[in-house]
Amino acid sequence: MILLAGACLAGEAETVFSRPPTAVGSTLEFTVARRSDVEVAVLDAKDVVVRHLAAGVLGGESAPPAPLAPGLAQRLAWDGQDDHGQAAVGGPFRFRVRTGMGVRLQAIAGGDPYAFYSRDMGQGDHYAFRVTGLDVKANGDVYVMGNASNLGPPTIRQYAADGTYRRTVFPFPAGKPLDAVKGWGVNVRTDGTYAPGYSDLAAPAMSRIPIGATRAGCAALLPSPSTSTVTVSLLAGWDKPTNIHALVDIGSDGSLPAYAPRPLFADLPPPKALAGPLACAYGPDGAGFVTGLYVWGDAKGQSVETSGPWRDGQVWRIDPATGKSAVFFALPETELIGDMKARAASPIGHLSRYANYAALHCLAVDRDGSVLVGDRQNRRIIALDPAGKVRRELRVEHADAIAIDPGSHALYVTTRTGDVFTKGSVRLLRFADWTKDDAPAQTIEVCPSYGYSPRTFLGACRSGGATMLWLAYTTLPVRVYRDGPEGLQLAKDFSEAGPQRCRDMQHMVADPATDQVYVSDGSGACFRIADWRQPALVRCLQAADQPLNALNLAIDARRRVLYGHADRKPVVRYRMDGAYFEPLPVPGAADAAVTTAYNNDWRIGLGFGDRGFAVAPDGSVATLGGLRTEAFKMDDYGGYLHVFRADERQAPWPAVQFKQFGNPRAGGIRFDAKGNLYVGVSAEGKPAAPPAGFDKDKLFLASLGTIRRYAPTGKPGDLFPSEPAAPDKVYAVNYGSISNMFARTARFGVDGWGRIYYPTSLEPRVSVIDNEGNALLAFGTYGNRDSLGGLPGDAVPTADVPMAWPNSVDATDDYVYVSDLVNIRVLRLAKTFAASALAPIR
Repeated sequence: MILLAGACLAGEAETVFSRPPTAVGSTLEFTVARRSDVEVAVLDAKDVVVRHLAAGVLGGESAPPAPLAPGLAQRLAWDGQDDHGQAAVGGPFRFRVRTGMGVRLQAIAGGDPYAFYSRDMGQGDHYAFRVTGLDVKANGDVYVMGNASNLGPPTIRQYAADGTYRRTVFPFPAGKPLDAVKGWGVNVRTDGTYAPGYSDLAAPAMSRIPIGATRAGCAALLPSPSTSTVTVSLLAGWDKPTNIHALVDIGSDGSLPAYAPRPLFADLPPPKALAGPLACAYGPDGAGFVTGLYVWGDAKGQSVETSGPWRDGQVWRIDPATGKSAVFFALPETELIGDMKARAASPIGHLSRYANYAALHCLAVDRDGSVLVGDRQNRRIIALDPAGKVRRELRVEHADAIAIDPGSHALYVTTRTGDVFTKGSVRLLRFADWTKDDAPAQTIEVCPSYGYSPRTFLGACRSGGATMLWLAYTTLPVRVYRDGPEGLQLAKDFSEAGPQRCRDMQHMVADPATDQVYVSDGSGACFRIADWRQPALVRCLQAADQPLNALNLAIDARRRVLYGHADRKPVVRYRMDGAYFEPLPVPGAADAAVTTAYNNDWRIGLGFGDRGFAVAPDGSVATLGGLRTEAFKMDDYGGYLHVFRADERQAPWPAVQFKQFGNPRAGGIRFDAKGNLYVGVSAEGKPAAPPAGFDKDKLFLASLGTIRRYAPTGKPGDLFPSEPAAPDKVYAVNYGSISNMFARTARFGVDGWGRIYYPTSLEPRVSVIDNEGNALLAFGTYGNRDSLGGLPGDAVPTADVPMAWPNSVDATDDYVYVSDLVNIRVLRLAKTFAASALAPIR
């Protein structure tokens, strides 16, 4: 008897099976009609898999994994045991044979369009991620730029005046003609589709133009008068004073046909050390006004120039027709403060490469051509007439950003204090009419200010008869106020507008028993997606108000134990399935640690990198990283491999080091149900078969790795009493990215049948192979967060599953999960099959 499952019809099964599956006793026989992948399971009376019997490609170039035999005809016997070697219970039992695996995108968790990096994540002042610009257009379109996550890639997003999300400009959307995106630098496949090229993988910099850089460098978005483009000030480097002089105009739809940077000053050669909080605004005649720039006075950044053409304290006017500049207003040279210590003690504030202030720090232009300038040195805002003459002064200390109501003379000012060493505060002031008022009509205490956060940004526009004021700042990240008869009222808070608190998808693992998914954001915060009907990332807690912190997670599904590894700590285990993840210590141990503490990568401006760890079916734990012992406590970030044998009588558990494994650039580690150990290792620039269109991309090639398989040298309970002499198999696949500098590495998954699911991150692509390396399936194409793969709200349809940087891949019996670092979301894909047949075991 053949029972066809799901939507599979008898005719479809007959085209796949030349001999349908039949069972005689506990022996299954079937024949496929042509090359095909097959999967054989034993189901109990509730259709739960009790034995993952076999899976592989029949009729392929290589023999399928045992117990499948070469050829299209198969005969498989079941010994009556479950996956754990115990007598199966819960019958009557049936064989299930599924063939022709595919995937269909079913749900997405994350991808919050209001999520920018902010202070409620990361490691405070050691992360350089930030909001770097705000452009409020006259037509009510608003653009915000900044780092979206702990990972660091920049994003530019467009919103309506009231804060409603419209689209992502960068990363640029999919589906555009190649000629419209060539300027970004893309790799083109043979079928004409493309994917972004990268200029750095540690941050990463998701373009070949300097819009992003290593250590989370993020270019600045500048206000511009055009409603069809946005203007970005490009990066010159993170660890030195930035040359703010190269601008690039990007289509508001994300297009960039050619990379054609233009100078900020057409007639002035930029100096090598131009610095300062560049502020610009445009007048009603289209002329640009710029302030906040200066030259460092010495190589170490201990002072700024107080004389010469690039001294502090100047406002330039740039002619819109010629691009030529002229000094519009300047403080007297004799009054300028150049020395760092003197500036720090003055109202200007502390000077540093990370959060510097300028004597003339910010500006805005009114509709009548008046230019209002924030003069921090003299505790005032200067109102200049169109000729550059002082019209009046308003007493304001620590002015940081200025905006003017386009429909009135209402003036909005943020003030900011604090420096690299001292926490300060941000306030928002509202002057009802700057032409006559001497004091603000309203003052709002916004938030604390921290040393490494850059300046605030303000912009105002009209919408539906009301004035909408936008305030952007790294720790917020964005608030929208409506100005009315009662003054400024909060209309939208980006930190509350979207549900997503997980700002990264560094590492992800799926629970094969429940199909719940666990995510670590790479800075210690861990989240769970428990209900895929309404997917949400919810913080994992050990107890009320006590978060579970880990850089990487692993699951022992059989024993219902979650394992976590925190920064330079041991692996700790927790009970699953309760209201909280309670620590589970070895009996008699002081805590729940089961391994020796071991290293992960940590670097200023990049954060944490964890190479991974895994739990074996017998409860043993394998780790990648140097152990921190009494004799060796240095931060060695290498990929050392150890296996800790589970032992409920002692902690930490005893370990065996794979010495012949050495100290490679490794990343990603898993066990299968038989106890085989799999480890990802860099290909060291020698990938086996790079995809066409990517074969000349040196950074892409350097990111790839292979996967090694190590067979146990012992038995369950002590899988690896000794080190294997060598891997018993190497899968020469394009796995990774495995960063060539920093241990922010990809993750692969191994399902109950031993099939391997791995990402090729930069392609972007996910592939599935059987345990002998035969290819089953590959899916994925480039898409930003606006591409939803046909789900409701899909703004930019794609022909394949959309992703930007697939990092972690995992699989259960019926689903495949992919975490996307750049789009900050987890994809759930349902497995589909060309045919599925059931054969009762009599």
